[in-house]
This record gives sequence, structure tokens and C-alpha cells, in this order.
Amino acid sequence: MRAEEFCYVKTHKVLNGLEVIHAQFTDTVFGKHAHADYVISIVDTGVMHFCHKGASHNALPGQLSIVSPDELHTGSKGQGEGWRYRALYPSLERVSDLYQELFGRSGVPSFHASILQDERLSRQMQLLLAKLESGAEALDLEVHWELFLVNLLQKHAIKRGQSPRALGSAQSNIEQVRDYLADQYQHKVSLETVAQQAGISKFHLIKEFKRYFQLTPHQYQIQQRLNHARAQLKRGMSAVDVALNCGFHDQSHFSKAFVRAMGITPSAYRQQFFTR
Repeated sequence: MRAEEFCYVKTHKVLNGLEVIHAQFTDTVFGKHAHADYVISIVDTGVMHFCHKGASHNALPGQLSIVSPDELHTGSKGQGEGWRYRALYPSLERVSDLYQELFGRSGVPSFHASILQDERLSRQMQLLLAKLESGAEALDLEVHWELFLVNLLQKHAIKRGQSPRALGSAQSNIEQVRDYLADQYQHKVSLETVAQQAGISKFHLIKEFKRYFQLTPHQYQIQQRLNHARAQLKRGMSAVDVALNCGFHDQSHFSKAFVRAMGITPSAYRQQFFTR
């Protein structure tokens, strides 16, 4: 490996050991090989050239590419000085389980194209990667990961004629989840735990929760934290103490969320109630 090349691998326990790679290559050439899991890549700079499914492809910055398990492919620079990319390696089991839930059919999902021309999905992946790098909360990460995989499968998987499975209503269970999140606003909870409260799958939970409350479970929990934070600031508590009391990762995280919601910093908000 040349000095300017690198390859960093990290696994994320919060997403069931999801493997993420951040790499840069210049002259390295990967011969034909396959993986046991899916490989979803996004190019950050340069051009990634690869052969897959009997054709040659050039993935440009911002474009997604996908390779299914056991599919042979190569890899090399397309032009210029090389390419830098990041990749997710979801397990065959994870993708297959979600595919069966969505379409009611078992098997190994495959995809129409090697390069996915989908700006929205690219933005979703970039946001997910940013959240992983910044150490976002488990519930936030799980929701984004679930929605990313759902959108990937619904828009790009080969469905062989079947339609997405209809999901039944779960209003009473969703209201229980809302109450649970409101009670647990100070704590970090997992999507798996919340789904168990409703007795439904994680994707079904996200879909139904957004249908009833126009927010993801994590967004709702943040709103609850902010509601409590405003009340505590009005009582004169410091922004540092409020951030800790209300379950925010740190004061910076709290301040950013507060400004997005209120258009004013927590300290400035607090000061308005203690000026003469």
C-alpha cells in the first residue's frame, strides 16, 4: 500500500456490528473477488472503476454502487490519481429479513443496477455516515439505518412481480410507544426496545409512528427533551445542567438542537426570564 493510500475499518455495535470502511486507493487494483455480505459504496473523490455483472462501470463522486453477496467484481481507479470512498457492509441476514418483511418473499435480494442513480438515497447514506462518525444516539442511528435499507430495497431491489406488503394499523400500540418515549426522554433507548413495546417490527414502527405523529421516534424523543429543557431553563438552571438532566449527549448537542427548534441559544432563552 502506497503512503497516500489508507483503509480504515470500524464496526458499530449499535447497528448489530455493521462494518464500515473508509478508504483511499491510487494504484491498488483489486482482482475478481466476492463478499459474503452486501457492499454499498459511495465515492467521495475521484472515480472508482469496477467490473460487475459482465459490464464495466465508473462510479463518480456522490454516486452509490451496490454488490450483492457472492457476486464477482473488481476495483481500480477510473482516471486521475485514484479514488476515496466509504462503504457499508450489511449482512445477508439483515437485508434478507427486511426484504421478506417488505415483500413477503424469502431469498437473497439482488438489484437492478450496479450504480444507483438516486440522489436522495446518496444523501441518506452520507447523513448516516456523518451520524456514525459523530457518535449519534442509538435510536437516531437505528432509525436512519432502517429507513435507508427500506428505501434501497423498495426502489432498487428486483421484486419479481410482487408488491410491497401492506402493513396493518397499530394505533393503540403506537400511542403506547409515544408514552414510553415521553417517560424515557432522559435515556438512550434502542429501536429494538421501542419496537418490542409496540409488538411490531422496527420498520413498521417507524412507518406507523410517522403516520400518526409526523416524526420519527427519535425526533419525538428530542422534542420531549426540548420541552423539559425549556421548563428547566425558565427555572434558572444552567445550560450545562439542563443538557445533562434532559439526556443530551453534551452541551454542544443540546445547544444545536435548541437553536434549530427555537432560533435562540439556551443561555439567551434563559436570560429572557431573569432580566429586569
